[in-house]
Amino acid sequence: MLLQEIVLHKVLVPIDGSKASYKALSHAVYIAKHNKIELTLLYVVDLNKEVSDFERVSLSGYVPENIKSKGIEILNKLAKEIPQEIKINTSIEIGFPTEVIVEKAKNENYDIIVMGSRGLGKIKSIFMGSVSQYVLKYAHCPVLIVR
Repeated sequence: MLLQEIVLHKVLVPIDGSKASYKALSHAVYIAKHNKIELTLLYVVDLNKEVSDFERVSLSGYVPENIKSKGIEILNKLAKEIPQEIKINTSIEIGFPTEVIVEKAKNENYDIIVMGSRGLGKIKSIFMGSVSQYVLKYAHCPVLIVR
């Protein structure tokens, strides 16, 4: 059987505040609207970028609410812009974006991940890798990467 019907129920959309992630959200909204499915907008607080090594030791596992404030602001703004007929959830997680996205998709049984590609360029992505490449490689479900 080469062709089979794909049934979607839940879509995970990682948001990082970039234009690429907003473009991916537009595609996810289109998919959700035409398939009557729910979206989850995920913002991952990357502690490596938000907190220095020294501060991380002194936090001892406690994450101040102000570190999450940027994510809360972005998700609240986007949630208001999504048509009301689409069911949405928002989630803020803390950790490495690559791992958090893959784990959340698997643990909560998402049918597809729709995410943006920042387009690091061939040379830069060879050395640095990218979140979208990691997710594409390790996700249990299909991944739509929007350029």
